[in-house]
Amino acid sequence: MGGQDWVAENGCELKVMNDPGLIKLMGDFIENNDALWNEDIGEE
Repeated sequence: MGGQDWVAENGCELKVMNDPGLIKLMGDFIENNDALWNEDIGEE
């Protein structure tokens, strides 16, 4: 899982919630705010 593994390995409790509603919410956000999302993840 990439970054999630790193968080867990460094002592943080982590719950992965594969909730369809949350997945849709994030997908909608990314679609409607692509420039902001790309800035957050370090893409141009």
